[in-house]
Amino acid sequence: MVRLVIILALVAGFIILYRSLFGASPRMEDPAQTADMSQDPNCGTYVPKKQSITKLVQGKEYFFCSKKCADEYSSKKE
Repeated sequence: MVRLVIILALVAGFIILYRSLFGASPRMEDPAQTADMSQDPNCGTYVPKKQSITKLVQGKEYFFCSKKCADEYSSKKE
């Protein structure tokens, strides 16, 4: 019985080691999502373009992290 527990513990350890070396790590992000980033001109935060708030200010398109930053920036430029 003790041998079985030790063998199961070793197998579980090898599985965890294998997944950490060759599996998908939760810390790794999809390069397709992180590659298309833009900097918020109001606060300087980098935001994925797909998740950003877009706004035209004086004929130019800007990407913002929030509606608050978009409103602050557009009021500064007007």
